[in-house]
Amino acid sequence: MTFAPPTSTHPPVSHGQRVVAAGKFLRLEDGSPHFVRGVSYGPFKLNSRGEPFPEDARLAADLRHIAEMGLNTVRLYELPTAAVLQEVEALGLRLIVGIPWTEHVDFLADSALCKEIKSRVAKAAANLRDHCCITAFLVGNEIEKTLVRWMKPGRVRAFIEKLIEIARQNAPQTLISYATYPSTGYLVPRNADFLAVNVYLESAASFRAYLARLQNLAGNQPLLITEFGLDVASHGPEQQAETLRWQHERLLKGGCAGGVWFAYTDEWHRGGKEVTGWQFGLVDRERKERPACGVQRELKAAWTPPGETPRISVVVCTRNGGHTLRACLESLMALNHPDFEVLVIDDGSRDMTAEVAKSFVRVCYHHQEHAGLSVARNLGARLATGAIIAYTDDDCIAHADWLLHLSHAFEDKEVVAAGGPNIPPPPRNRTERVVAAAPGAPAHVLLDDTEAEHLPGCNLAIRKEALDRIGGFRAEFNTAGDDVDVCWRLRETGGRLLFAPGAMVWHHRRFTLQAYLCQQRGYGQAEALLMKHHAERFGFLGGARWRGGIYGDQHPADHPVEGSIFHGPFGLGAFQVIYSSASYRWWECFTGLLWVALLLLALICHQPWVALGLAGFALWAAWQVSARNAAAANLRRKEDRLLLWWLSFLQPVVREWARLCGMLKLGARPSRHPLLPDIIPPTRPHKITLSLGTLNFWSESGATRETWLQELRKEFRTAHVIFREDDGWRWFDVEAWPWSEVSRAFLSVTEFHADGRCLTRVRLLLRARRSLGWNLMLWLVVATILMVAGLHALLVLGVLAAMAIGLLLPLGVWVMRRDMHRLARVAAARAGLVEMR
Repeated sequence: MTFAPPTSTHPPVSHGQRVVAAGKFLRLEDGSPHFVRGVSYGPFKLNSRGEPFPEDARLAADLRHIAEMGLNTVRLYELPTAAVLQEVEALGLRLIVGIPWTEHVDFLADSALCKEIKSRVAKAAANLRDHCCITAFLVGNEIEKTLVRWMKPGRVRAFIEKLIEIARQNAPQTLISYATYPSTGYLVPRNADFLAVNVYLESAASFRAYLARLQNLAGNQPLLITEFGLDVASHGPEQQAETLRWQHERLLKGGCAGGVWFAYTDEWHRGGKEVTGWQFGLVDRERKERPACGVQRELKAAWTPPGETPRISVVVCTRNGGHTLRACLESLMALNHPDFEVLVIDDGSRDMTAEVAKSFVRVCYHHQEHAGLSVARNLGARLATGAIIAYTDDDCIAHADWLLHLSHAFEDKEVVAAGGPNIPPPPRNRTERVVAAAPGAPAHVLLDDTEAEHLPGCNLAIRKEALDRIGGFRAEFNTAGDDVDVCWRLRETGGRLLFAPGAMVWHHRRFTLQAYLCQQRGYGQAEALLMKHHAERFGFLGGARWRGGIYGDQHPADHPVEGSIFHGPFGLGAFQVIYSSASYRWWECFTGLLWVALLLLALICHQPWVALGLAGFALWAAWQVSARNAAAANLRRKEDRLLLWWLSFLQPVVREWARLCGMLKLGARPSRHPLLPDIIPPTRPHKITLSLGTLNFWSESGATRETWLQELRKEFRTAHVIFREDDGWRWFDVEAWPWSEVSRAFLSVTEFHADGRCLTRVRLLLRARRSLGWNLMLWLVVATILMVAGLHALLVLGVLAAMAIGLLLPLGVWVMRRDMHRLARVAAARAGLVEMR
């Protein structure tokens, strides 16, 4: 069996074709796949024309050498000149263009600088938009980790998303993204066309594990490694060549869209100065080849994975799915796998399903009287001749390498099932576009970056012997829930379920409102049936208690808030990770049956205003759900957002009502002792934080925040102040009297400027317990009760007390701010920092 980069089987294409994103991969506009094999180039010292590129002769020779090695993409850190564009187009190469701007300072604090950055991005995208050789624009590159923590990840991400939007408006046909790195791995723009990450790891096992993490951050988008390399000065040229070899293999097996090797040559400049300490180039400064160049030439050949390839039986179960079945079977006929069969199990269809299936010579068609989905799946398993059975649905379109990626997953003998993402294709109509963003879509559930608890049945491969061992699918699951049941039972036997991000299928969402709500009703009925067999996996209110995290169409890094990101102490962690803080919010319970019950109770008790308030609150909660999903799906039209709001309102009601009816019919009850999740979301901070101002300190000698923090600690110890330092989860460096209701804290960052000079910024923070807010709300409730009850004397006393607190509070804050200013300035003076007024 051979598995080669998609471009290896295609001749160089005309630059008249753009590169576009297609699910987890890239392709050309004509549909042919495109795997990025790139190398970074520059930045260089200024040439005779003042351009950050070599002279024309050297430039032409370098690019010819890059093309001769079989690479197809060059990543630039400066905007391409006319000479660069001319050579690239002549050689059939493509470009990934970084748009440079001032990333090393607190740009969000300077509105004029923000405006200049936006203008620069717009101008660059507009000037280069007609060049089809440009694969993508990168609107930023590696904003420094402590600077992101200082500016707050959510604000930085919002700014990057704005730059992406500006670039897309000016170059709508070009892919747009931002290049992040492991120290800000949570900084994933939601509107990017692909996830771009710079990664430097020296171990194949570590690289493989980190790719799995990145694939989950990428979600349904392509993952492109925009920098990867190895220093020859530290590891030697042979190790560099070997690293290049396994890195390429891991990109292919990991389902990535490609990678960019850093760098072409050892000659590169940073901040106007030549960098001489590192040697990452495929060639040295004099352009003498290293062994890695030979490896690059070899990588043009087909790649053969180790081990034998098992025969796979693809089973498509259908009932009246003739209108989508043809596209499904056409995709299966184009699969890149040496040994597979396709079986169509017709569950009593009354449309043209039989005619469509029989029109494909290689398809084995079998008809059964209508008996339900599970019976059809079991029939497919009995008829299958392969060691692995790959199930998909009649409304799915498989990627050409679907079976290849599934077969890689089964190289581990402990793996009994595997599956990949199911991604909504371009919608057929407006309703399908909105439904794709609505809650309740099929999703995989992961216990870690690769181990799955559940894999949807539209993209599920199972070892035949493992399926036989558990007795196949339970026949009572007629329309849904069969995949959940079989995954749980497979895991109970000790088998492993693996998620393969490259094994993708396109899966159409429902394209009518009736079909969508019918699907959700079926899911609710299936949950009741699942509860009957797995009571311990359901909570008190009937919802499934997943042990892992749910992944689907929504963005996996959607909540970059304090407490959800592990930055490492003082924000210095090399690999900073965002943890799911449970996308479920407390108010979402009012989007289901609970609000209906409360509403009916209020009406029975003749409380119309309470009922009206509950209805309004339920609509507000549904709007919160729809707004979050609309942002992730990039729904902009007002009518689409309103329809999504309505579906977010109806979906939990329909699903929970069907589940409740099923529970009553089947006598199913959730366990009193449900299983606890394996993944515990991080706890929210118990305090809210308010800024009391910022101080700026300059150093000509290069003194940084570390020096200032050291002096601040000395001041605290001298004053016998109890303090705690950041444990890696908080957005402060030091907090004084942390156990008090109101405390003082400091956050710092250092900007590095030319010639070793530094600017250290210190933010003064006031932290107050969240319970204070609840106490205020309680006081307002009590005041309302006193007013209604006519106890005006007590009410007056309460108002006077509140006024006294209102007068004293600003005074207390002013005193705290004054003391914090003094402490910060004393520590700065002792650290040799000069305050900037």
